[in-house]
Amino acid sequence: MIISNPPTHLYAWAIAIQAASRKENFDCILVPSEIANMAAKKRGKAVKVRNAVTEDNIERLTVKQLQNLAQANSISITCTKKDFIRLLNPLEPDIDLESLKGGQLKSLIKKHRIGALRSNDEFIRLIKQKLSNDG
Repeated sequence: MIISNPPTHLYAWAIAIQAASRKENFDCILVPSEIANMAAKKRGKAVKVRNAVTEDNIERLTVKQLQNLAQANSISITCTKKDFIRLLNPLEPDIDLESLKGGQLKSLIKKHRIGALRSNDEFIRLIKQKLSNDG
């Protein structure tokens, strides 16, 4: 059976999608090869992280990879109060940091320009500690 007049609403729908994708610079349909390339990239990144962990080369990972690995191992990305106190102890030796309340601690953190996120070294230390405890 040959349809001489295919439904026009299908053509209208396809043209609307093409126009919207050009207007918004939005790719709504991916070619299978593009999806395969994206999956290969993601797989490659996962393999790199897994190899770094097994070969004990965590230092080679990027900050984002370290953060993702930390989250996967239930390690917080942000510093805790204990972390801030540990960082402030050498900078403020005459102050009893344990007894400080939130606002006072925040002012010291701001004074010494300590960031809220953990450093690479901190992530590496915590991840290694977590992996050695688990395995």
